[in-house]
Amino acid sequence: MQISSLTVHCASLCLDVVNGESFEKLTIADIQSWRDELYSFIENRVEFLKFSNETQHLFITSVRDEVLMILMLSKENQFAREPYWILEKMQRKIALSSHLYINNCEL
Repeated sequence: MQISSLTVHCASLCLDVVNGESFEKLTIADIQSWRDELYSFIENRVEFLKFSNETQHLFITSVRDEVLMILMLSKENQFAREPYWILEKMQRKIALSSHLYINNCEL
């Protein structure tokens, strides 16, 4: 599996959060409230200068939602905190989102 820098970045974020001391105290609502902050965090890591704002938005939203899903799953399931699983989930989502929104985009 080829791993992108965005994958590493997002996986690292997930692992930092789930391994943090306060993670057990977080609620699903707390995690969901990070939507805008996570969007900005991912947006700062990607640059699609030749693509429309809509294309960028769709891609970033898709990646952000995967981060949120992993964090919410981690509240209920220990397996969702496993580093390799997180890396694999993020890489698959980023590859799929690239294919759907970037590779098939008309410039």
